[in-house]
Amino acid sequence: MFKNLQKKWFDWGAEFSFSAILFGLFALVLAFDYFFRNVDYTNGFFIDITDAVIITLLSVGILYLAIAHVDLKGKLRSLGKRYNSLLAQSERDVLTNVLNRETFVSQAKQALEARGKNRFFALFLVDVDHFKQVNDTHGHPAGDRVLVFVAEKLRAHFPGAMVGRLGGDEFAVLIEHTDPMTGKWAEELCADFAAGLAGKVNIGAQRLAVSASIGIALAPDHGKTWSSLVINADMALYASKKNGRACSTLFKDDMLTDIRNEKALVRELRAAMLLRHLRVAYQPIVDGDGRLIAFEALLRWRHPLRGVIPPDVFIPVAERALMIGEIGYYVARQVAEDIPNLPEVSVSINLSAIQIAMPDLKEKMLDILAETATSPQRIVLEITESASLAVNERIAGQISSLQDAGFRIALDDFGMGYSEFNQLRALPYDVIKIDKSYICALGTDHVTDVFVSAVVEIARRCGKYVVAEGIETEDDLLRARAAGCDRFQGYYFGKPVFLEEISRDRMDYGNKPAEYGRKQSVA
Repeated sequence: MFKNLQKKWFDWGAEFSFSAILFGLFALVLAFDYFFRNVDYTNGFFIDITDAVIITLLSVGILYLAIAHVDLKGKLRSLGKRYNSLLAQSERDVLTNVLNRETFVSQAKQALEARGKNRFFALFLVDVDHFKQVNDTHGHPAGDRVLVFVAEKLRAHFPGAMVGRLGGDEFAVLIEHTDPMTGKWAEELCADFAAGLAGKVNIGAQRLAVSASIGIALAPDHGKTWSSLVINADMALYASKKNGRACSTLFKDDMLTDIRNEKALVRELRAAMLLRHLRVAYQPIVDGDGRLIAFEALLRWRHPLRGVIPPDVFIPVAERALMIGEIGYYVARQVAEDIPNLPEVSVSINLSAIQIAMPDLKEKMLDILAETATSPQRIVLEITESASLAVNERIAGQISSLQDAGFRIALDDFGMGYSEFNQLRALPYDVIKIDKSYICALGTDHVTDVFVSAVVEIARRCGKYVVAEGIETEDDLLRARAAGCDRFQGYYFGKPVFLEEISRDRMDYGNKPAEYGRKQSVA
């Protein structure tokens, strides 16, 4: 509306200027005519000098206004082109050159409002996966390059569609058609787009893999107005992220129920924290002789009505609800309270990516330990794989400051996702925990054998420890030992149990009773 008003004022100004010049010319011509009609020619053409001056002035005035008319017309034509160019630029996102949010939403609303019986629409909400980690790891110029790359692929794979950037790393695509569009057709378009992204983007000397999560909603099936269509597409986008990202999801009515259930679970999770229904269980970590050297603290939730809710259900919900930081401090506080009643060994606590990015992490952790006079040297902070993806100088400096305060650092689930050996140079650490998927494959896969041996050798030369996770059988133990691992964790030595089920004097987990842990475990 504001842009239309600006254009009207521009047109009105042009019309006024032209009108003023034309009126001036007309007035001068009338004055010229009046002068000649009233001149006395009886004594010759020019009676005196006054007449000559008047005629000269009128002639100059008419000539000036005529030239001004032509000049103004040329300037207005030039200004009109420039105005249209600036107006077009104001409708575009400066970085990616697709429509900006305001223009996209406005045009989408107009198109949907004007929709006839034979007009159909498909809305795609596209969110770049792990974009924050790209910015944190490679810098904002690299993030900008990724956004430009995604915008180029959207225009290439959705030709003729309206493409816009809604903000940050989120784009939208609106397709209008005279024939009905099916979900299968929309998902095939998304698959082609995903294949285009798989070509990777050049960031300096690196080629960076890019993926996106997509939510799809169709009009009129999933909504007839912009507001209903975008809400449903957003729910479908949420489902794509929940399903592991790098995929597309078509809106379904039962998504409304899923979201309501998740919101209810979030409320119950908050209540469980207040009522202290979330409990910490401890799983032993042992050395090569089976002697206890540490515990890992693992959160468990026994719901009064739903029973035991697994961590792989409520932890992702907590992450999406931005509660994971609160839960991390909740675990740290409970561990600090339990430590006086545990054997004299260290306890590992998992840190999320969100917590690691918090500038006051060290202060909060030290305050929690100070409440129970617990030494930071008793605590090992395990950095999850997602956290190590976002490594930069600030994060590495924060981890170093935690080490300086007395905490030890473990790289958890090493080998999963995007682990690279260069992370062993970028991150300060004391312990590497190799993911159980590698331990299970030892002796059966040559690449796994080489990978584990390389990690063990790096750790040995740097004076660090390697923990083999997922030791469930004696064969797993023998293979991990043969690969060079010196610490072990898994059901073979004990399942997670609550504090009251742990003997403070028990240090030997190598010759455990056969039934130990099976009856009492909370895994």
